[in-house]
Amino acid sequence: MSQVSAKRARIGRGVKLGRGSRVEGDSVEIGDNVAIGDGTVIRAREVRIGWGSEIEDGCAVRKVSGAMESFVLGDNCFIGNHSNIASTRFSAGDYVSLHNHLFVNGTKPCTIGHNVWVGQNCVLNARETLTIGSGVGIGAYSSVWTHGAHGELIEGCLIHKAAPVTLEDDVWIVGSYNVVSPGVTVGKGTIVMTGSVVTKDVPPGTLVAGNPARDISDKLVPYRKVTLDEKFEMLKGFVADFVSGKEGARRRSDGWTAGKGKSSFKVRFVERYSVPGEEPDVPTLVFAKRFEGGRPGRLETVFDLSTKTYTKRRTDCEVGVIRSMLYSKARFIPRPE
Repeated sequence: MSQVSAKRARIGRGVKLGRGSRVEGDSVEIGDNVAIGDGTVIRAREVRIGWGSEIEDGCAVRKVSGAMESFVLGDNCFIGNHSNIASTRFSAGDYVSLHNHLFVNGTKPCTIGHNVWVGQNCVLNARETLTIGSGVGIGAYSSVWTHGAHGELIEGCLIHKAAPVTLEDDVWIVGSYNVVSPGVTVGKGTIVMTGSVVTKDVPPGTLVAGNPARDISDKLVPYRKVTLDEKFEMLKGFVADFVSGKEGARRRSDGWTAGKGKSSFKVRFVERYSVPGEEPDVPTLVFAKRFEGGRPGRLETVFDLSTKTYTKRRTDCEVGVIRSMLYSKARFIPRPE
């Protein structure tokens, strides 16, 4: 029998709890269309699971002993089967995919941004604070450590370290069997090649490889400069890939219409978005080079390419187009309103 046990509980529509699953806490909030698999146990004083998220079978979320302080999962997230999150505080943003047999442990917070992908059998250690930015990708069987300690201090062991680790936005840890050591900051947009051991800070936009990892950006440049105009043209292509296969898809001078009946939606491409027009009668995706103000309508999702942000409306077309571009085409994060 599955159950939710809480002093204060708010359960959304369409929530599915598997056989033998349990969610326990002082405050429990589960959004619409959440699915929790068979035998999964979540125990924290504060539990928040966002709209459309899925936690597969056999997962355990709790402190090493007893309830954790908080477990917060954003919208449209995924945690694969038999993952184990044993930490004091855990939080993740929207569209985070944590694949099977993940192990998160430690006594300090583990904080994860939006649009993060972590492969199967990874270890995320939070003996000290572990901060993972938005757009980060971590390949399978990799590990991120905030501590290295086992040899007895009383016997004079000199190998002993515990220090926070930060992976800044858009870090990509490629392939498998990579290790990030305690006390390291890996700068924004860095790429860590397969089988690397990162033992010291890495500047933003660097390509590193080896054990210990060294800068090899002179041999392979990880990124090229792309203008806003070029990005806009690429974005049009990505959106066309998503829309063109939909029922009733039809190209217009400024975008697309697609769908039928309740599934209908529109797409518009504009140079700038400032003052909204009339409230659209169907969900509308607006892709703008720049958002310059105004308050989009309740059915209007505006993507601002200059800041890589969007207005979250949770419409089917919004979720669909975001999923179609994850993780290697284009990533957007919600804009606070």
